[in-house]
Amino acid sequence: MVRRFIVENAMHWIDEYHADGLRLDATHALADDSPTPIVAEIVAEVRAAAGRPVMIVAEDHRNLATMVREPEEGGWGLDGIWADDFHHIMRRILAGDSEGYYEDYRPSVEDLAATLRQGWFYTGQRSRHLSAPRGTDPAGIAPRKFVICLQNHDQIGNRAYGDRLHHSIPLAAYRAASAVLLAAPMTPLLFMGQEWAARAPFRYFTDHTTELGRAIVDGRRKEFERFSAFRDPALRERIPSPQDAATFEASRLDWSEAAMPPHVGVHRLYRKLLGLREAGLRVADGARGRAAIEAVDADTLSIEYAAGASRLRIVARLRGAGTVELPGLPSHARVLFTTEDPEYAPGGLPPELSRGRLHFPTTAAVGIAFTR
Repeated sequence: MVRRFIVENAMHWIDEYHADGLRLDATHALADDSPTPIVAEIVAEVRAAAGRPVMIVAEDHRNLATMVREPEEGGWGLDGIWADDFHHIMRRILAGDSEGYYEDYRPSVEDLAATLRQGWFYTGQRSRHLSAPRGTDPAGIAPRKFVICLQNHDQIGNRAYGDRLHHSIPLAAYRAASAVLLAAPMTPLLFMGQEWAARAPFRYFTDHTTELGRAIVDGRRKEFERFSAFRDPALRERIPSPQDAATFEASRLDWSEAAMPPHVGVHRLYRKLLGLREAGLRVADGARGRAAIEAVDADTLSIEYAAGASRLRIVARLRGAGTVELPGLPSHARVLFTTEDPEYAPGGLPPELSRGRLHFPTTAAVGIAFTR
């Protein structure tokens, strides 16, 4: 009866409230050894009852390919799964995070390229953080089924002060990382305010009764004991209380920012990148081979799409200045945009393309068009 209650609750959201889909939270925490996993049952029952397309996505850190394989292949039939490896490697590269689950990752552009080619990085290797193997082989799964992000409510809200990625790194690096996210063949997830680099943090806030609220506050501060930045009890006391109304108020977005510098430039860039994705970077089922992804050097990533003889190549320098060699790039190649163009970064330092070389005065991404 409990199992049926859970399944019918999912159906209720679709039938009674006409939701377009469901995001299933923390499915890795469901202890279920039944012949048909309850997540697979939810997918099948909701689809059968809806009579219309319904998207069902799961948050799950296990990298289980069976979750997004079709039922006829023995899979659970989910439309998508959060693929956190992309986020974790990007934070290692850009912000240097190395504690907690970040200890499983290197600040490696080569690892980032492998993640974008595969869908996730861990395909069965041993996780130091978990002290066990993690992941399965995702071969043959359509790229759209992997949901990737630079920010989400967990990754920001679970930080002590709710700071966003762009609060920790230069805006030039953030713009370049945004280009990678929106040029990737996977499904990109955008967290509210990221499209204009919002100033507001997103802190963990609650509104519980006094006794439970006190336990939540104490428990949250205790969670950070294992992190070097918070070993001092006095520093842990400074972590905003989830029960304080000011913690909630600080997390409100100021939507007027999107029209003001420097946010307006970031907003324009997101619109540009989303427009490019809509026009030329569509990735259909089974089209993984259409995106050629490689680490050009230790600091630079390349994503190239082909449509007939036409090519669109996004080259992102994620760390520091430098000159990048692009062998085989034809002389007629032209720069479509850079993330340091004046409309996106007033006073920025745009990269320059010359004789098959890209000169980066700073971190940036470049879109290059050419034909073969």
